[in-house]
Amino acid sequence: MDLRSCLSSFGRVPASHLLRIACIGVALQGAACSSDDGPGSTGDSGSSEGSTGSGGDDFGGLAVGAGGGTSSSGSGIAGNEDSCDGMDNDGNGIIDDVDVGGDGVCDCLRIATLGRPGRWGEGDVFESWLNQRSINGAVDLSDAELTAEELGKYQVIVVQDVSVNRRGYSGAEVEALNDWLSKGGGLMTLIGYGDPDERENVNTLLEPLGVGYGEEQILPKEGGSTIPITAWSGSHPVLEGIQAVGVDNGYPVEGAGTTLATGDGHDVLKAVEAGNGRALVWGDEWITYNSEWVDHPDYQVERFWLNAIKWLTPANECQVAIPAHVN
Repeated sequence: MDLRSCLSSFGRVPASHLLRIACIGVALQGAACSSDDGPGSTGDSGSSEGSTGSGGDDFGGLAVGAGGGTSSSGSGIAGNEDSCDGMDNDGNGIIDDVDVGGDGVCDCLRIATLGRPGRWGEGDVFESWLNQRSINGAVDLSDAELTAEELGKYQVIVVQDVSVNRRGYSGAEVEALNDWLSKGGGLMTLIGYGDPDERENVNTLLEPLGVGYGEEQILPKEGGSTIPITAWSGSHPVLEGIQAVGVDNGYPVEGAGTTLATGDGHDVLKAVEAGNGRALVWGDEWITYNSEWVDHPDYQVERFWLNAIKWLTPANECQVAIPAHVN
């Protein structure tokens, strides 16, 4: 099959992804393309934006380029597969470890968001950054019913603004989420979107884990800027390369889990392991806004997201190296 015919078989795949596929075709010197989709995959060949290494993508005006495939210290995993087919093609023990552009996001990543994006700042990390680094993008579940069938489509789920004025979560939904988590899912929760009642919903989802958000709002903004969290605990993988990340009007994280960060006398980040799954409970939502990426070169927001997503993704799936240069 020639390259043009091969590319046409991908249908509605974005043009940037087709360009990546074309580059793969050249690199393989005419090797045959396959349109075999694996479990949960929306495309065949792994790709991510910035494949040519000519400047990468833009999140709120900040260039966050693909870069090379240099591994961070201690990573030891090189994503050298080129197909999201649900198989360990290179025999290294990792399924679909595809990262053609070397940007640190697995091209085969299956991630979704609950609730709505925040309204206090411009930008959305999922649309402006993550969607351009994963074939599947970030699926917006909004206020969809949480069922085993729906949750089983994803490796990682990030909880955004789930205020009760949208709807509450039933006991069956909480049970389905907890079951998904125990089977290997990765859950990350954010807080501080402005509705004080949002805590009720997210705490309902977190209750089976024995962790949640307290009532006292912490770390108010000073002079139009977030306050940096600089007290990080231990040598957890989520903390690698992290020195400061900003918080504004968040909530303390209380209960079970390993405390990874503190600020204003409160815990602001906890990691929880439940069965085969993992959860991160972060005490704020400003890491989703442009300002934290653009106005704060002293923050390691992109690296924080990469570390979090990598740790939350199942250990034998979609694990790729994080470039050492990413801040």
